[in-house]
Amino acid sequence: MMDGKSGSIIAITGPMFSGKTSRLIEFLEREARSGKKIILFKPDIDKRYDEKMVVTHKGIKLQAAVIGTSRAGIAQIEKDSAGFDVVGIDEVELWGEGEFMAKALDRLAFAGKIVYVSMLNRDHTGAPFKGTVEPLARADAIHSLTSICCKCGGEATFSQRVREGKEVFGDLIMVGGNDSYEPRCRACFVRQNSGVD
Repeated sequence: MMDGKSGSIIAITGPMFSGKTSRLIEFLEREARSGKKIILFKPDIDKRYDEKMVVTHKGIKLQAAVIGTSRAGIAQIEKDSAGFDVVGIDEVELWGEGEFMAKALDRLAFAGKIVYVSMLNRDHTGAPFKGTVEPLARADAIHSLTSICCKCGGEATFSQRVREGKEVFGDLIMVGGNDSYEPRCRACFVRQNSGVD
């Protein structure tokens, strides 16, 4: 442990447009105001809004280190976190290396660092992202956020992939914004097939 302080992993999860990145930035800025040294990482495949900053859908920004989504990138996060008290990682699901990422998060926390991670709760088919299950299981605290269903105004926990207002399916990873995704409640979410998994 660093300076006798206990580290921790705090996960922020939910569907698109639930405020995950806003909450991540809020937590990191709060830690910085308390005198802690912070570092924020973003995956290199997320080029929405800005290539070098984490930016919310509402335009709130925070400088970030851009890291590749491979195992080597995850190892780089650990290396680059040396000398920092607080580590933030946006869009953990985009790394796709759930167990490897989770072990890296654990090592950072056991080294005394406070680690904040934001991640989608499910993929566009409604299934849990494989890359987030393990990090969520290792978290000390989970902030589970919801959005507002764009169809009925209910509590949205799903991210529906759309193109020109129609539900579409395809590759698991597709970075996008309100042109590509809508928050939906369970009743309004359209599944790829009608069978129950």
